[in-house]
Amino acid sequence: MGEFITLSVDDNMTDSELALLNGGWNKRRLVDDLDISELGKRDVKVFKATVPEFGTYRVEFAIRAGQKDIENMTLFAGRRNMVAKSVYVRKGELFYKLFYQAVFPYIPALSSKRRNDMSVYISISGLTPDFDENNIEINIYREDVPVIWVAGDSTLTDQNAGVPYYPYGSCTGWAQTLQRYVDRAAVCNLSHSGLTTNCFRDDGHYDIFRNFVRRGDYFIMQFGHNDQKRRNLSAFGGYKDNLKKYVDEARTYGATPIICSPMSRIPLALSETEAKELSMSRRYSLLYEYACACKEVCTEHDVCFIDLHKKTLRKWVELGDKAKDYFMPADITHTNEYGALLTANFFMCELRKKGSFEFDNGAELTCVSPDMDTKILPAEKAAPDIFSIEPPYVDIKDISMAEQEGIRKAFRYGLLDPCVMYLHPYDVMPRGQLLMVMFNAFRMAGVRPYKKKYSDIKVDEWISGYVQALINEGLLSDETSDENSDQNGNGTDPGHADLFRPDDPLNYVEFADFLISKIRKDGKLSALENAKETKKSEEFDVNDDSKDNSLTSGSNVETSIRLGLFKSDIPDSSVPINRAEVYTALANYMDIVNNANQSLPTDAEVHPVH
Repeated sequence: MGEFITLSVDDNMTDSELALLNGGWNKRRLVDDLDISELGKRDVKVFKATVPEFGTYRVEFAIRAGQKDIENMTLFAGRRNMVAKSVYVRKGELFYKLFYQAVFPYIPALSSKRRNDMSVYISISGLTPDFDENNIEINIYREDVPVIWVAGDSTLTDQNAGVPYYPYGSCTGWAQTLQRYVDRAAVCNLSHSGLTTNCFRDDGHYDIFRNFVRRGDYFIMQFGHNDQKRRNLSAFGGYKDNLKKYVDEARTYGATPIICSPMSRIPLALSETEAKELSMSRRYSLLYEYACACKEVCTEHDVCFIDLHKKTLRKWVELGDKAKDYFMPADITHTNEYGALLTANFFMCELRKKGSFEFDNGAELTCVSPDMDTKILPAEKAAPDIFSIEPPYVDIKDISMAEQEGIRKAFRYGLLDPCVMYLHPYDVMPRGQLLMVMFNAFRMAGVRPYKKKYSDIKVDEWISGYVQALINEGLLSDETSDENSDQNGNGTDPGHADLFRPDDPLNYVEFADFLISKIRKDGKLSALENAKETKKSEEFDVNDDSKDNSLTSGSNVETSIRLGLFKSDIPDSSVPINRAEVYTALANYMDIVNNANQSLPTDAEVHPVH
């Protein structure tokens, strides 16, 4: 049953699409050929077998070393789920491993469709290119065992990786390494990049769990990284309510829920004194309140709680600048294989302390240091851009062709999340939610720490860095005077001056103020107005941007229309603007300032798939 397959390169497919066909792997598009000895250390053999039905399968894997020792073998199953790490087999000796593989539908990244792939994948790294595949025996049998279901976001999900295989440069969700600790059960990872506690249900992932869950299964949840970007999913609001609902429903199905607090991003650089004051965690992590909400749900509903936020935050602070070696390059959220192993170790260590997990195989909690591996990755040719695919949103099919084209352009420019299923084009855009996508269009990063100018924006809130950047750049018109703030920077005036109003609907006037203020700040307004040969240019001194300060908010809307940012038939500039119009206007902005080829800012969050 089954055969070893050859990884291929297809310039018409993204690496994520190719990895779906190869057990989570794709062949790297190398600029230069590696020498055979280096390739031998980092090659991956992929075995694929088709099974007749969904369910759990017993896999018996045996490998015999030939004339050479097998020095550093890692065994994976499914979509690159780690089964065994750093295996050493002396020449002539046999290594045997029995484990279980879950084969169920899943919704892959960059797609809105459920994938019904009934395949068992077995992947082996660390073998030399000349290793005789006849020395490997794989037997697969249908056998029902409990399933450990995993729900969450990109920090847990099954990420794909390239071959040659470099653990340091391979994005890995920590739940991908969970199977190596599990005996007499199978892990099914339904986590997905970009998901909130709402999206996991709304986008169809939860339906898969409900379709196949059986009494005696486990249901592990870790959300928060994306919930914090949605004001309706505040820690003690929609987020906590959703967790409670998942707990109640999982128990109804006979599954045991486990809640993990969201793992921490790398915090701001801390002084030695600050590092000792982790009781003030919220100053250094945007997810502190979400961790507290998780703990509260577990206390109130007698659920096993694993505090990954606390454990990882302390570790990143302890490691200091070396913490970056556990994450993907220029990324403070997504771990490489070493960061995933470290986080999974934290999970299992805490779970063992609880004594509430019956499928623990007793595997050692060891995490190989990234310092033992090369951190220099081979140069690669550019792969097809994930934003070159057709936008995956199922709710844009019935909107106008002009609106669809605006959304496609915004997608191509990297403004929209390619990993979610619904765009909600006709929903109102809240002021706070505008900021992330607008900063991506500006190719501008947020600034931390937030100095608390507005009383309705918290220090540890996701959008606080964007608000601080707007303040620093002078792109906000409602300046708060010192007398309206207390000594901590909290606004005290009950009027509008000290409020950012993040939950209020964005209107055309406010949106135009942001866009034109940025264009003016960059000194480009005069040139753009002249290029458009505006009919009203005689009303302004278009050759001197400094004299444009007399423009009113209304004239900013008119300027936006003249520049082609907004459509010309706006009925009332004070009414809310919908998401489709916002995305189109931002794409138009990028066209007229000609910045679409610039890199996204360092804090960009559109959930690109690694």
